[in-house]
Formats: sequence, structure tokens, C-alpha cells
Amino acid sequence: MNSKTLACIALLALAGGLQAVKVKQVEKASLADFQKGSFVNVSVDSNGRLSLGPRLKSLPGPAEEFYLSAAAAANGDLFLGTGHKAAVYRISAAGKSEKVFQGEQLDVYALLVAGNGDLIVGTSPNGRVYRIGKDNKASELFHPDQKFIWDLAEDQQGNIICALGNTGAVASISKAGSAESLLTAEDAHIICLHVTKDNAILAGSGDRGVLYEIRNRKVRVLFDSPLEEIKDIAGDDEGNVYFAAVKSVPAPQSSKEIEIGSVFPRVESAEREPIREKSILYCLRSDGAVETLWSSTEELVYAVHFDPQTKAVVIGTGNAGRVYRVELSGAVAQLCESDSAQVFRITGGAAPGKGYFLVANNAAGVTLVEGGLNASGTYYSEVFDARIRSRFGRLSWNADAGKQSTVSFAVRLGNSDYPDRSWTSWSAPFTDPENSNVNTGGYRFLQVKIVLSSANPSETPLLSGYRIHYLTDNLKPEVGPILVQTPDQRKPLPDTKPPAKYLHLSWEAADANQDRLNFNLFLRKLPGGEWLPLRSQVREKWLYLDRELFADGRYLLKVQADDGLDNAPAWAKTASWTSSPFVIDSTAPVLSAFMVEGRSVRFTVSDEASAVTLVQYSLDGKEWLPVLPDDLVGDSLVETFRFDLANPKNSRTLFIKVSDEYDNYKVFQKSI
Repeated sequence: MNSKTLACIALLALAGGLQAVKVKQVEKASLADFQKGSFVNVSVDSNGRLSLGPRLKSLPGPAEEFYLSAAAAANGDLFLGTGHKAAVYRISAAGKSEKVFQGEQLDVYALLVAGNGDLIVGTSPNGRVYRIGKDNKASELFHPDQKFIWDLAEDQQGNIICALGNTGAVASISKAGSAESLLTAEDAHIICLHVTKDNAILAGSGDRGVLYEIRNRKVRVLFDSPLEEIKDIAGDDEGNVYFAAVKSVPAPQSSKEIEIGSVFPRVESAEREPIREKSILYCLRSDGAVETLWSSTEELVYAVHFDPQTKAVVIGTGNAGRVYRVELSGAVAQLCESDSAQVFRITGGAAPGKGYFLVANNAAGVTLVEGGLNASGTYYSEVFDARIRSRFGRLSWNADAGKQSTVSFAVRLGNSDYPDRSWTSWSAPFTDPENSNVNTGGYRFLQVKIVLSSANPSETPLLSGYRIHYLTDNLKPEVGPILVQTPDQRKPLPDTKPPAKYLHLSWEAADANQDRLNFNLFLRKLPGGEWLPLRSQVREKWLYLDRELFADGRYLLKVQADDGLDNAPAWAKTASWTSSPFVIDSTAPVLSAFMVEGRSVRFTVSDEASAVTLVQYSLDGKEWLPVLPDDLVGDSLVETFRFDLANPKNSRTLFIKVSDEYDNYKVFQKSI
């Protein structure tokens, strides 16, 4: 086994937070936990409680690339403005789709059903505003010197209010058709409009994120957001105003992976602090205070709508296509999850209880959220990875179910990370939270299905969380390469006192269960020696070997790992690794065959275990001078040497120092 494999095992164990033999749990009890799965007619609130979601009805929409605007009529009809063909369609309450307008520009970003029933259409670029009467005939109402008509509203006098860009402005069109400028902002775009109960006009800008108020033709700033764009505005019956501020997003593209909207680069001032949030939902209370109700670092708010039936604001987001209900208290619930990437517009009918429409993109679609709850709904968890094949045991949950509602669970298991044909079928339903046992082993992956149902249309069960107990199979440890290093190669570790002559032995080891490991070490002398215990119950992955305790020679080291510290004897596993041959040498070389003939000195140096690497001589204990072997390279157990004395007549004693490759040395003294 190589070091990369061992590293993977170690990371696998850490990633799973695994511990040996001890029974583990997979538990889901929070909003973030449940959002990793998928929802079918099921909602989840900020406390992590699953419930039945609102009834949804999918409506057939026109075959257009984007649905960019929407407006609902009092009779239940929905008007859709599309891109990039600038068409407007009416979808009747019966689901029939009919084109009612075809513009010359690319996009219809703004639609309004006026109080008299006329449809007002804003097209872009080269902005135009059209009025479509009951006879379905279109007439041009306004031709501003602007590229974009971003939004339309109607004040209490019946004036049509227009949000404009490339130079951010708000214009008013009277019933007589005359246009008046209400605001020319420092922003390049005014994106959204809202007329309050007391007839003030609120306008949100698209490159500085400013919320303006226009009251009696006087303009003031109500709020300067830290984000680039005020995306949408809605109000309740109590005078509270809800608005979403978002970071700028890419322009429309046909992809489920891309966010759609308009690009409004913000010029940051030095005083502004960097902000992590991608979108923030604010509430401007009737007393003028602004507070944050909801924020996200991942999701982008596209639409804001106040639902009079639940007296809460509803927001549509991307890129997971989620719809949230946010109450004034700050309580949040994910109502539903679209098959599309972005819930781009939300619009409701005139009468309370009629529900509201979700207009989505990537892929384009329309859904009616009706009053009342679904009779049943299903939640599918993400695939849980136990990291190791396991035995899954008890399944328990916390639920509040009335007499007419039920909660049931089912599981399926497999050994691939995606449920395919190799997985088991869904189990029979589990219905008893105190006595449900999966009782299945041999699988690594598990998925949970939760079914909520109610016979009472006004009653829903509440599931607060669930857990599944499991026990991973105990896998044997993995032991990797052994490294033997000399003091030159590995200096002593801090706060350690190695023997005078040592070898540093180290090895790699890992356990997929993250068990604690003991190491037993064995030493064998070559050739033919038996394995002898060297050290037992070592917890570290290294050891100092005292070379002076062993005869010189070639050896093998075997490291045996066992996980018995965290496993019962019947479950404990062992694994071992044997090193390559290495040398233990603690004795100095020997000098022999010493001979002096005139000025010539000859001798032989030999070592039992390692190469003779360095020989030096000194006359009368003076300077040490090197001597090269006859073959010029000191690399053998036996080397012969010959050299001439420079001044033999004046010298009386010759010292010869011989060393091997483990720095064992000895000095020999010879009279000459």
C-alpha cells in the first residue's frame, strides 16, 4: 500500500467522524438538514419541522424562452410577459393560453392590470408603454427617452407609474395620456415600484440599492442598502413594506445553472464594509424603522409578494427554485421547491383566498398556489454515506400527528452513491416512532422517504426530526511503508533524548474506522534469523532503535497494528508491514595487515556490517590528513590503503582513524 492510499483512508475516517464499534447516528432536525433533500408537496420551517405544503397546480404556459413579467386579473386570468420575442399571453383560469400582444422589442419586463381592467405593457429595449383594452387592441401610451421599462404601477388617481432605465427615473402617465417626471435619480436604473395605502410611491434602484419615496412629488431616500439592487417591493394591510435587496446577477441566459436578472455594477465607497449576504429581505415598518427579516449567502431573491390569506410575505428565490413564507415575527418556512431554477415573479389575484401565481424560469413554468393544504406529500432525503458498509438499526422520529394525519418512513440502501438498480427497493412503511428497525447490514449508502398525509384539509402532521442508528463494519488497519533513518538523515525530535547511537524508525498507518491503534514491533536478523519481539503496545508511529543493543548486521523490521483498543476481541483486526532490509552497525572498523616499508605505509580496514567510508592519518598527533583507498572510492566492507610518509625520519608515532558509514570510528596508534 502506498502513502496516497493511506492518506485517503485517513481523510475518509476524518470526513465521516467515525469511531469504532460505538453505535453512530445520522440525525436530521434543522432547516439546513432538510434542504439537502427534495420536497414534493411538503414544506419545512426554520425550526426544522416538516409539514404538508400548499396545494400546487401546474399551468400550461406558452413555448417561450423566458417569462419575465406577470400580472393577475380579478377574474383569475394571468398575463405573462415573455422574452426574447416581446410577446404577452393570457392564461385563463381554465388553463388556456392565448397571445394578446406582440411587441417590436425583445422583452416585456413590466405588466400591469389597471383598475379599469386594461392591460399595460412595458417593452424593452427602446422602451415603449402600451395599453391593451377590452377589445384586445394595443395603443402606444408612452414613449420615453429610455431603453428599459422595468416596472409598472398605478396610483390611487389612476395614473400609470413607470420605472425607467438607462438613466434611472420614475414617470407618471395621467389618464389623459400626458407624462410627467417624478424622479430623476443618480442611479442608472429604477427597477421596482410599489404604491402604498396612503398613495406614496416607493421606487427601488438597480445599481446603488436605494429605496426612494415619492410623496406629493417630493422625493426622499428611505433606505440605502449595502447591496446593489432593490429587486421587488410589496406591502401589507398594516402599512408595513417588504423589499428585497440583492447582489447584481448575470443577464438572462438559457441555463438552469445561471441566475437571471440585470447587471447593475455598484461603485463601492470606502466606507462600506464587505458583505457576505447574497440577498436580504427587509421590512420597512409603519413607524419608519427598517429591520432584516431574512437573508441568505447562497440564494437570490427575485420576487416579493404579500399573501393576505396567511398575512405573511412570500419570496421566490434562485437558484434552487425555493419559495419561502416569512412572517413579520421573523418566522420562516420553505413552502415549496420548484422544478425550475428561479422563481422569478409572484403575483396574486384581487380577492383574498384566490391564491397566487409562481412564474419560474430555467425552465419557464407557471404554478398556481391554491388555498389549503395538500392531502399528502413526500420528502426524499439526500443520500447518506456511512463511509463504510454498515448495519442500520433503529429508526426513530419526533412527530405531532392529529387523529386524521399520519407520518410514515421508508428506506432504501445500496453500495453506489446514486440510487440505481443495484439498490434495494423501498422498504415497507415504518409507522411507529418508538419501534421501527431497519435491521439491514452490508450497505454503505441509505436514503429516507417520508410521507405525510392528512384526511383533514386544514390539518397537517408536524415532523420535527429523525435519526437512524447504525454500526459500521470494522475494517482492518492499514500499515504502510517503514522508513529507517540515521541521525544524519533524521535529527532527534524535540523534547526527546535518543540513545547515543540510534536509528529513527517510522511507519505510516491509518484506520478507516478511526480506531486507535497499537503497534507491536518485531526484528529479524538476516539471513535466517527468527522474528524476535522488539517492542509492544507502541502508540506512536515512530521509535528510536538503540544500535548498541544488537549485533552488527542486516535486519528486517515488522510493524503489526491492531485496533483492539476500540473493539471487542471478537471484532478486533490486525495488519502488518515488513520493511526492506536495513543495517544495524554500532562497532568501528578494524585495521589489519599494517606494514611500513621505508616511506610506504600499507594496511587493510574492514567492517562487519557497513562500508568503510573515511580513513585519516596523523603524524605525532598533529593535523589529520585523508587517505584514499586503492580503488579511490570508500564504498566496501573491506578497503586496502597505501600512502607515502612525507617525513618519516622526524616522525615517531602514526595515528590512523577509521570510520564506517554509521559514524562508528576507532583510532589505531602505530610506532614507526
